[in-house]
Amino acid sequence: MLGILFRGMAVGITETVPGISGSTVAMILGIYKRLIYSLSILTTKHRKEALPFLCTFGTGMVIGFVVSIYIIDYLLSNYRTPTLTFFIGIIVGFLPYLWQETLNHSRNKLKLKHYIIMFLFLSLVVFGQLLSGTNQMDVNHLSIADYIFFAVAGFIASTALVLPGISGALILIILGIYDIATASLMSFDLPIILAISSGIVLGVLLTSKLIRYLITNYTVETYAAMVGLVSGSIYAILENLDSGFGTSTIVVSLITFFTGIIFIITLKRTQNNRFE
Repeated sequence: MLGILFRGMAVGITETVPGISGSTVAMILGIYKRLIYSLSILTTKHRKEALPFLCTFGTGMVIGFVVSIYIIDYLLSNYRTPTLTFFIGIIVGFLPYLWQETLNHSRNKLKLKHYIIMFLFLSLVVFGQLLSGTNQMDVNHLSIADYIFFAVAGFIASTALVLPGISGALILIILGIYDIATASLMSFDLPIILAISSGIVLGVLLTSKLIRYLITNYTVETYAAMVGLVSGSIYAILENLDSGFGTSTIVVSLITFFTGIIFIITLKRTQNNRFE
């Protein structure tokens, strides 16, 4: 159970970072399928089977999220580029494993439609980032429509927990409320927090069933979509790097990039010996 708690913390930490999906980390940590299954049976008579795992995982996720929102805010404010390149390294290191998993499910026979799916979902992330806007809201004079929008944004962002490649934080950036969401969490603005979190909870309950269905019935197609989404998230992070950085930043960023790759390789090699 301690291992589940720590993995929940890892997923919680990544949910505060634009560009990397918590579900991608769940896949890296070897807990993704169990998470999707547990979420999908929450609304069935088998919910008691999922509760011990989800309570432990959820506790870790909340702890990681709360702690990291301050740490990540500090790192992104003071060391933005090296921090983001570390996450790029994680994704680059993970992609070969995801690609091999896709080939295994397809028996090394990917079809044209699978490559088209990869391209479409990669394009979805890229164009979503290109079309991202900066909606301005006066948090001191919010309307009912604004709170509904927060709930809808939370619903859309919830896909990050069940669909690898899409970052919840990135979705909030695209929708123009990332700064509002993080500021609300740090200042404990309860109305905004409740509006966004209600959408997230509803989204997780509904989308987990869909993802489980797709993985079961359209396995290769779903994995092809994951490859496209995860690949596209690299571009999303690159778009958020600082501009005009110097030689020292480049050197440090290269170090953090390769550290991210090494971290994933080490993690995958020791995954079979993980503790529960």
